[in-house]
Amino acid sequence: MKNLILHIALISLTCALSVVFGGGNGDKERQWISLFNGKNLEGWVQRNGTATYRVESGSIVGKTSEGSPNSFLCSLQEYGDFELKFEVKLDHDLNSGVQIRSRSVPDFKNYRVHGPQVE
Repeated sequence: MKNLILHIALISLTCALSVVFGGGNGDKERQWISLFNGKNLEGWVQRNGTATYRVESGSIVGKTSEGSPNSFLCSLQEYGDFELKFEVKLDHDLNSGVQIRSRSVPDFKNYRVHGPQVE
């Protein structure tokens, strides 16, 4: 099973952010894991760009910086196969979404986050 890091680029994400995964080895039991505790950004790191992220009323709120390249709020935890559920409110003028199975490594543009993005 290939690991992944979830990279979130968004404006407001509710505390419903969670993933479900199987037990592996053919085990069909599934368990939901909350990725956001609704209180703080423990377990997350901001990468690239200069956008800021904070927790407000149980939601993650991001604020872009004019002239900044894309910014990402990234999970520090790696996950295998998954389903992702979340609610999001976006400014219609922004390029926002969720990157999955993305990477941030030193030998690609000095840790630039890259990979598939879900709009």
